[in-house]
Amino acid sequence: MKELTITFDNVWLDKELKEYLLSLNGIHNVEIDLKYESITIRYNSELISIKIIKLEILTFMDVLKTPSVISFNKHSNKILTKTTIVIKDLCCEYCLKGMIEELLLINGIEKVDTNFDYINKKDVPLHIEYDKELISKEDIKILEDKFNKGAKDE
Repeated sequence: MKELTITFDNVWLDKELKEYLLSLNGIHNVEIDLKYESITIRYNSELISIKIIKLEILTFMDVLKTPSVISFNKHSNKILTKTTIVIKDLCCEYCLKGMIEELLLINGIEKVDTNFDYINKKDVPLHIEYDKELISKEDIKILEDKFNKGAKDE
């Protein structure tokens, strides 16, 4: 059984979403924290993937085209390596949320959060915890370069 916590920005988390998710094959438990706009899901990864869980939540909330994930934690039991990548010149908060959603789908990246203040768009940190057996320092550097190139191109 795996566990995933996703924190959203400005979305409606409610009992209907919980009931919907519990109806999906592979989801065993759903806890919603309204104060922090987060949802914790216990699921069978052989029956449902993180990508499908994310898509089901965003589709249900009708925010599929608007990046809304601001942090996540896959609750890994492994010893993780912590690092911070810096987005030097962020276009907007939607770009940042898109980056976080992209990181959510990468196997081995287990936790991401940021202390982005929605005002300062220079040197925005993304705090990442990853499984060094699946992701290398070089992989993290490639992601940082990609995100910084994408931030400049916007």
